[in-house]
Amino acid sequence: MQQSFKQFAINTAKAAGNILMLHYQQIQEMEYKLKTNFKTKVDDLSDAFIRTEIQKHFPEHNIYSEEQENLEQQSDYTWVVDPLDGTLPYTYGISDHFAVSIGLAYKKRFILGVIYAPLRKELYVAEEGKGAFLNNKKITISTLSDINKAMLGIDYGKGCGKNERLEILQLQRKLLADDGICYPVTYACSSVALALVAAGKLHGYISLNLEPWDIAAAVVIVREAGGKVTDKNGKDCVLGDTSIIAANKELHGKLIQML
Repeated sequence: MQQSFKQFAINTAKAAGNILMLHYQQIQEMEYKLKTNFKTKVDDLSDAFIRTEIQKHFPEHNIYSEEQENLEQQSDYTWVVDPLDGTLPYTYGISDHFAVSIGLAYKKRFILGVIYAPLRKELYVAEEGKGAFLNNKKITISTLSDINKAMLGIDYGKGCGKNERLEILQLQRKLLADDGICYPVTYACSSVALALVAAGKLHGYISLNLEPWDIAAAVVIVREAGGKVTDKNGKDCVLGDTSIIAANKELHGKLIQML
């Protein structure tokens, strides 16, 4: 891994976080694509800034980001960007769970992840094979293996079709069954929730209907913190996956069995 990739991602995520904070607590007009798919002008501002920086420093690389069309350049390297994950908490001020998320994939394998939550003043960083860090301090995933005591992050995603909602409802029934987890929490921000799993503050995380930029950076961070990260079928998460289960190895196995 080139050091320049990591430092570039850190610098860019922090600068984009400054854009978020510059506009924070200002009234934002929400643009709704669907009732569960929305953005503000800050999403666009942050996205445009990050893409410009990538094209300036790595002009040959692919870029996937939430607010613009994918840039495909036949490169083995793909930057996967969520310029503002947690638009609802950011806009309405209901929590500090919003972040800039920048991941890098080599072919389909995620190799670098940076998540910057500016209001929380938390910077999560991980490179493949080099551990996971929060504000330069190494972090490790929780060792809890008792599923009945597990507090699990869950997000519903942007899909609002009948089948997608039924699948989520079925998931909730299983999680809340007598032999299920202790408590599910949702922050409407998958990147920070997954970062909390990496830091051992949440015991696991599950979602069936996300976008690649929602999870790209977090996959590396959770894995490097000692976690197991797969899709809902138990296959290792790679670029393009839209479902995710993250926990320590033992708890992950129990979640897969439950589902």
